[in-house]
Order: sequence, then C-alpha cells, then structure tokens
Amino acid sequence: MRTRPPDPVWRLLVLLSATVAPCATAALLVAMALSGAGVVPVVAVAAAAAVLHVAAWRADRRPVGAFVAAAGAMAVLALVPMPGWSSGVWLPSSACYLLAAWRLVVAGPRPWVRRVLAVGVAGVALTAGASALRAPGGTDGDGAADDGAWSAWLPVLEAALLLAAVVAVWGFARAARAQRERAAADAARRLELARRSERAEIRRDLHDVVAHSLTLVVAQAEAARVGTREPATAQALAQVADTARSALLGLRGMLRVLDAAPAAAGDVVPSLDGLPALVAAAATPLHRVTLTEHGERRALPADAESALVRLVQEGLTNALRHVAPPLTAEVHVDWDAERDAHAVRVRVRDDGGAGPRAGDDAGVRAGTGSGLAAAERRVTAAGGTLDVERGDGHGDGRGWTLSARLPTVGAA
Repeated sequence: MRTRPPDPVWRLLVLLSATVAPCATAALLVAMALSGAGVVPVVAVAAAAAVLHVAAWRADRRPVGAFVAAAGAMAVLALVPMPGWSSGVWLPSSACYLLAAWRLVVAGPRPWVRRVLAVGVAGVALTAGASALRAPGGTDGDGAADDGAWSAWLPVLEAALLLAAVVAVWGFARAARAQRERAAADAARRLELARRSERAEIRRDLHDVVAHSLTLVVAQAEAARVGTREPATAQALAQVADTARSALLGLRGMLRVLDAAPAAAGDVVPSLDGLPALVAAAATPLHRVTLTEHGERRALPADAESALVRLVQEGLTNALRHVAPPLTAEVHVDWDAERDAHAVRVRVRDDGGAGPRAGDDAGVRAGTGSGLAAAERRVTAAGGTLDVERGDGHGDGRGWTLSARLPTVGAA
C-alpha cells in the first residue's frame, strides 16, 4: 500500500540512484573480475546491487518490504570480499540502502522507526566483524593467509564511518517524520475546528429558525384554544401545543449534541425587510406584539443586519416560550439613537404577561441561555453591544428588556 505521495526531492534521489550509481557499480564489478575475483563473488555482488536498486525504487510503495530486501542485500555485501576493499558495502549502489531506510523512517509504520536504527547498527557490527576477520592475522575469502594489505586500524575506521552514516540518516529521517506528524496534527486540528464551526452554524440555524417557529406554533395553538367553544377543538389544539413543546424538548437535546465552539461569523444574513413579517407572525389574540421604527432607516453592514434580526427573533422567542399569556411585547428600532449618526438601537421588551410559565426558573432569561449567548456573540462580532435587563429599565421590574446598539454603514 502506498503510504503517501513521495516528495520531489525523494524522486530526484531515487532517479540518481537508478542512473549514476549503477554505472559506477558496474565499473567496479568489471575491475573486480579483472583483478581475479571468482565468479561467485562477482555474481553475488551484482545480484545484491540489483536488489538494492529495486528496493530503492519500490520504497515509496512498499517501505517495509523494500527495507528488508535492502538490509538482506547489504548483509551479502558485508560478507563478500572484494579485492582492494574491506567489503562490498562501499559500493555506490549501497546508497540505496540509506534511501530505503530513510523512506521507512519518514513514512512507514511507527514500530519500524527504532527497528531501522537497530538493523543499521547490527549491519555495521556485521561489516566490522567480517572486515576484522580479513585483516592481518585473519583469512581472505579463499581461506589463505592475508598478505597484510589491510591495516589493523582500517576496520575500526570503516565501522565508525558506516555508523556515522547510518545514525545521521536515521536522525534526519526521524526529524523529518516529526515535522510531518506535526503538520498532520495541525491539519487535523484545522479540520476539527472547521467541523465544529459547521456544527455550531447548524446549531444556531436550528435554534434561530426551528425553535422560533415551534414556539410560535405553541403560542398560536394556545391562543386558538382559548378562543374556541368546541371542547373537541380545544382538546385538539391542546394536543398541538403539547406536541410542539415535545418537539422543542427534542430539539434542545439535539442542540446539546451539536454544541460546539461557535464561529465569529458565517450566518446566513437575514434581511431587515423581513422584520415586520417576523413580528407579525408572533402576534396572536393572547400575544400582542408590535414593531415601531423611529427615524430614517440607514444601511447596515451584513453582520450587523443579521445580528439585529436574530436578536429580535430571540427576544420574541424567549417571551413566548417563558411568559404565560396574555402578553404584550414591543420591538422598537431607533435609527436616531441619542443623535448618533452611525448607530442604531434596537429594543425588545415584554411586560411579563401573567408571570413565568409553570416550571420556568424566574431567572432563566437573565442571559444564561444558549440563544441569548449566541445573540450576544453576533452583536459583539458586528461591533455592537447588548444589554439584558429585568423590567423596562425605569423602575418596572416586570418582564425583560433586550437592548442592543449596532453600527451602521460609515461607522468608524
């Protein structure tokens, strides 16, 4: 299975290993044959070199298998003597082993990261041991006494160089893997934030649209039930109201499942033109809801317009949901608020009706609900402010008042 698309640098190194290294290795094999080496050592070295090149070419698709094959080929090269060389591990084609090791550490299974280093160290030890046996006092590949061409310190030097190459490649590959893992973790976090943002947007839309509509259904069914004289009709309307309330409870449970950190913006922008219809839909014989605008309407930024309409919707929804009828609610939009040419004030107030509905906490609308919290975030994101007060702010402690100030187009 392909782990991930290889990067261009990797492709370049594999290309070089498949073009330059084979030519240099072939030249050494010819020199090896001309120096009197047997057929078996030459064939063994040639076969090991071919396996190394195939392993490097397949390392991006099969990193584990390619590394195992390359390690086996290097073991063969470590044991086969070469005239004028301590072993065949110094062939140019041996660089393919380092490429296979790099690829496995960078993009292979995590358990193989340490195994690659262990295999590399073991290979260095095997090479050093085989070289030591062929050093002065040892024997060459034909069993004859060595003629002393090898110095006693040469195997140690070669082992140190090989170990440095193995450790360096492993260390850089491990650092590259750590960098990739950090990048993947960052991408996963960004994806999770986007997912949570989308869930939060769905949650806000469900709350703003569906919950508001269900609340209107409850209010209108109760108003119609009071106005009818038919017991069967009154019972049916009561069932409609109870069903809508049950749907609201189910919706709230679903919203808790969808709860997520909200995005600063991203709502579908409602229009001020729909404000009269929004207010009119909330009115029933038991719910007197009015809209008044003072001053000449001015243009609003998109986020401010969305925040204003959603705030009115939330204020009316809370009044219909938590206050027992008969109820009076007022929506007032002031475009000349305190002679501020760059702001609009909107106020949503209810008179407290016949008191809180049975089972409602008297302080439930003090700003702790998710709907009001979302409305405050919208107002703040649009550059405005929101106040939630008990009563009308002038000594009357009945009902609640939502008051927001939002900037108009041209505000600094």
